[in-house]
Amino acid sequence: MTIEVRGRVMDELSGRGLGGVLVSNGEQIVQTDEEGRYVLAVEPEVHRFVFVTVPDGFRAISGFYSSIRNGMGAHDGVDFGLASAPERAAREFTLVQITDTHVVTEGDMLTSGEVFAEALQQLVREADPDLIVVSGDLTNRGELAELSRFREAQETVSTPVFPLFGGHDGNEERYEGGSADNTFTRNFDAVLGPSYYSFDWGGRHFAFYPNEQSFFSLADQERKEVWFWADLALQPADREIVVVVHTPPPVSFLEALSRYNVRLVLHGHCHSSKVFSYKEMVVAATPAFCFGGIDTSPRGYRVARFGEEGAEVELCAHKSTGVSLPSRDTPVEIAFEEIGLHLRWEQQLPEGLHRAAPVQAGDRLLLSLRDEGYPTSNGVCCIEVGSGDLVWHARTDATVKNSVAVDDGICAAVSVTGRVYALEEASGRLVWHVNLPEYPDRWIYTSPVIADGTLYAGAKAGYAAFDLKTGEQQWYVPVEDSDNWACYASPQVYEDLLILLVQRRGLMALNRQSGNVVWEQQIGVEYPYPTPVVAGDLLVSGGDSSHLTALRAISGEVVWDKPILPAGYPTGLLVRDGLIYATTPEGEALCFDFNSGALLWQFQTGVGLLDMVPYRRGVRSILAAPVHFEDCLLICGCDGCLYALDAVSGECRGRAAFGSPITAPPCVWGDGLFLGTYDGRFFYFERVQDLI
Repeated sequence: MTIEVRGRVMDELSGRGLGGVLVSNGEQIVQTDEEGRYVLAVEPEVHRFVFVTVPDGFRAISGFYSSIRNGMGAHDGVDFGLASAPERAAREFTLVQITDTHVVTEGDMLTSGEVFAEALQQLVREADPDLIVVSGDLTNRGELAELSRFREAQETVSTPVFPLFGGHDGNEERYEGGSADNTFTRNFDAVLGPSYYSFDWGGRHFAFYPNEQSFFSLADQERKEVWFWADLALQPADREIVVVVHTPPPVSFLEALSRYNVRLVLHGHCHSSKVFSYKEMVVAATPAFCFGGIDTSPRGYRVARFGEEGAEVELCAHKSTGVSLPSRDTPVEIAFEEIGLHLRWEQQLPEGLHRAAPVQAGDRLLLSLRDEGYPTSNGVCCIEVGSGDLVWHARTDATVKNSVAVDDGICAAVSVTGRVYALEEASGRLVWHVNLPEYPDRWIYTSPVIADGTLYAGAKAGYAAFDLKTGEQQWYVPVEDSDNWACYASPQVYEDLLILLVQRRGLMALNRQSGNVVWEQQIGVEYPYPTPVVAGDLLVSGGDSSHLTALRAISGEVVWDKPILPAGYPTGLLVRDGLIYATTPEGEALCFDFNSGALLWQFQTGVGLLDMVPYRRGVRSILAAPVHFEDCLLICGCDGCLYALDAVSGECRGRAAFGSPITAPPCVWGDGLFLGTYDGRFFYFERVQDLI
């Protein structure tokens, strides 16, 4: 049954009607007349809400929506009272996006209501936002109690909070007896209101569009689509639009958005950071707000600062509870006298460093820069060894998440979006670039490798081989449907094989000439695992939970498999002199006998300065692989310290504290070493023989 709902949108203070305001039933949209009146056709069995798009300079007094009840008649008017809010009309304002809070009601993992409330309050103190956007997965299962905890926490701050439905917010309904063609937003609707809606602020239009279609019935999918595209089409041509979704928007969706004046697309879901531009719009994924990201980005939030035109976007880390981060001016505390290292120079890089180790190229170093904002200074830079001076800086379309590869005068890099670059090593000049299949939907966190004049690049979705000089593609091999989830484990070359770690599948070897699969060993490797290590004719890798595994590199045959790790997985591996060195997300550096697996020594780092371990906060952690230097083992901690351990005994023989996490391994160069910090400082330590 269809009824006509009549109502009025008015300025509550003056009592005057507001014309031209959009009112919707979640499918059709109408505009109020000059007196603020509207008439809207509604089917109570189908439509759940009548809601208003709150215009610039106003706020809703008693909510922007009203529930539709069965038995509702045309005589039941739905009025909306708005109050003047001049701060919402200013062109210059600050928006903060948070995402994937995963609020729960019990247990230590994920996010309690108290943790979320404290994090929100800290965010407001740090960023002083005008509004906060939460782009989905507010809760872990979508239980009414979880959603209520989320709402209670958001009410502890006075800053307006605008939530979006994500799949986890419908999981209880979806997995507990619901029909496959149901809509699983009932709990969300009951606690937080419409799962999709829009509003205006500061001359911009914001549209919240839940894009996980499987949580909506086919009919509701169609209604949602009709509403969304009509909502965009009703915007003036010169009004900038921000679209908030939960899962990564595919190119087909971005192409459709490009018909409108969409300038910014915000999303979450992947618990990872990725920023790129598509035509006139910036697309930004943000890590989880309350615990470390899957890509080991620190828990954090994204700031969008709107000016007269456009917005500048920045990713900000949320420091660990109780941790005070020093400034870049804080002196480095160095205690390396026993091993004879002294600081020769220090430089500030254009941007920070994350997981990419420095790469030696003659008398220069090549660095992959971490810039998760827009406009951006990301890409690859070249540093002169003697002075630390910047030689060149080549910008890329998006961040290069891992180290470059260098050979025959070519520096090869791969951006997170899947664009492969060949740069002239001497100058940074672009020689060629090519997009991997499915660009820019890729999530590439691996390094390329070069062997015999061929460049190999890719990730879980597939790998390609290119002629190093020309960029001509020699082959491409699809592996899985997507790159899920962010994984830094890079390919390794062994004889005529390209050996891959395929997260949540196993280890695989491709023939380097053809791309054909030579062998595959299905073991329980996960996305946080490090690059496997080739040791002689063996391949050493993390295996099933708490296991280390050794395989024949040529055949994939398992030689031994040992449950010897105290943590679930290694974050870094090194094999040398009959020993296996491993680091863990629990902040441990471990030494095992290669043959027996016996633990020979163990070392523990301090509490991390930022929460960078997936799904964890307030923990000790190591993300960088151990590096051998002289008779020492170099260990980099998220506590901001570089430790020099005796390689045989594990005794700490030196330590330097930088005040910023060290998440990329150092580069050893002769009798010295180079080290970068997360905040972008770069150091050269040189060994002085007469001090030894």
